[in-house]
Amino acid sequence: MNMGWIELVFFYGLAIGFGVWQVLKTDRELKRTRADRKAREAAEREKDAS
Repeated sequence: MNMGWIELVFFYGLAIGFGVWQVLKTDRELKRTRADRKAREAAEREKDAS
């Protein structure tokens, strides 16, 4: 009986942990991509202005 609970907690703990990790990783990548795009657009605007 107890082994079933241990297995469920372990498996779902890993699954939820992996899901949270993926969400955080994707969030970091999106922030980096947006920052790079903003910097590129600012450089292009500065280049066009001069």
